[in-house]
Amino acid sequence: MENPVENKMVTVLGIGGAGCRVLRGFVGSPAAASLRLLAVDTDRRGLEGLNLPEGSMLLAGARWRGGRGCGGNVLDGQRALAHERAALERMLAGTSMLLVVGGLGGGTASGGVSVVLSVARKLEIPTLFLVTLPFTLEGHSKRKTAEETVKNELLGLADAVLCLPNDLLFSILDSTTPLSEAFRLADREFSRTVLALTAVLRHGNLLAADFNNFVALLKRKKSYCSIGVGLVESAEVNGRIEAAMEQLLHSPLLGGADKLGEADAVVFSLLGGPELSIGETKAALELAGRYVKPGAELIIGASTGEEWSGMLQLTAVTIRFDAETVTVEAMRKETSRMPRRGRAAAGAADGASTQLELFPLLEPLSKGIMEKTMPVLWNGEDLDIPTFKRRNAAVDNGKLVGE
Repeated sequence: MENPVENKMVTVLGIGGAGCRVLRGFVGSPAAASLRLLAVDTDRRGLEGLNLPEGSMLLAGARWRGGRGCGGNVLDGQRALAHERAALERMLAGTSMLLVVGGLGGGTASGGVSVVLSVARKLEIPTLFLVTLPFTLEGHSKRKTAEETVKNELLGLADAVLCLPNDLLFSILDSTTPLSEAFRLADREFSRTVLALTAVLRHGNLLAADFNNFVALLKRKKSYCSIGVGLVESAEVNGRIEAAMEQLLHSPLLGGADKLGEADAVVFSLLGGPELSIGETKAALELAGRYVKPGAELIIGASTGEEWSGMLQLTAVTIRFDAETVTVEAMRKETSRMPRRGRAAAGAADGASTQLELFPLLEPLSKGIMEKTMPVLWNGEDLDIPTFKRRNAAVDNGKLVGE
């Protein structure tokens, strides 16, 4: 299948404060020269210092928000972006693949991603969302906002979604690390990973990753990822493959080397200059593969370019699927394989139904430590006893009465 982004325009859209900081991390990086960079925020300060071309930055809702941001209000973020649909369409025109980056939990990104997704779908642009989830210390409400945004706004419609928990930083950083330094490290690693992902999703000149395979891997599955980046900036370094791998395993956003072994899928990217050989590439990816568990799905991309001359970067994005969504998907697939009439009566050579019996599941459990407490009575009924039991309701046990 043809890669829809081969030799075409790849756009990275930073939304909200965190997304704009990622773009700021691209400053001076030669690898970003081939990308189209766009920034959207409701806070004027988020766009300052980006130095992007005219028409590449959008201060959303400026006429009524005044460039002061959303104050964490998701509805205000959604309204601000909704008012800019026409501007977003003009900005995204000509894009072949869109990578949206941002930090969920606040107002602009959490409220605005649904609008960006709607515009991208209208323009038929393949879209990948790479979003961060808030630090636990930022509070339960922010985390809840982020989780609901992923579940309600992105999973059902986006081509692919990757969620990166910021709490991964705490698994490797010393407890005395200043908070500002932790955020700086998160932004730096996030920026490097965005660059690596764009290289993976485009055809490389050594090993090519297919965007369609990437989408098939992540489509409609809730997943959590971690990121490891190893960068060697000199071709003169002895054993630079091993050095890059060592950096990757100790990356702040990887959360420890065991993340590679626990992953359901891993995206590997190797970027280098013209001096990078196919033999060196093979050695790097074989070394990385040793840490991955058998059966894990792999997406591998490797490419060279003049802008990476003398440098080498090895990136790993580990993906773990949410157990609940995987189970639901498996059940749907299993059910879809069965003929409609056979779903009720399949599988019983002795004529008995294989449908689960519901009655045992509805048997009331012991009250435990509340067994000897005063019952809650209303109109002579003990409300601690389930209604179906109090009313002697007939419960379908799930067995078939007849064909």
